[in-house]
Amino acid sequence: MTTSVKGITMPAFLLHITVKPQHQGEALRTLAEIQRLSLQDEGCVDFTWLRHEDDVNKFTLFERWESRQHLDDHLAKIIPVWEEFAPCLEGDPVSQSVRAVTELA
Repeated sequence: MTTSVKGITMPAFLLHITVKPQHQGEALRTLAEIQRLSLQDEGCVDFTWLRHEDDVNKFTLFERWESRQHLDDHLAKIIPVWEEFAPCLEGDPVSQSVRAVTELA
């Protein structure tokens, strides 16, 4: 749900997706553009799409925001892009809330 950096609690998530093989090129272009735009959003601390080396159709996003409000504002802006991208997906995205181990120790 949240992670802590320098004593500040921030929402942090992993998002796992699988794209249909025939949409690999579109996925690379779209995810790169989403990453570029998201990093410009106010309150974005981290936003990185990673492609799995053992399965090129699987991607994981790590994102971290200064506050829940910043995350909510981002989601409101990005929904139209996701709706357009959804036909490229195989199955539903899986979101996981994560926390830094330093926050737990």
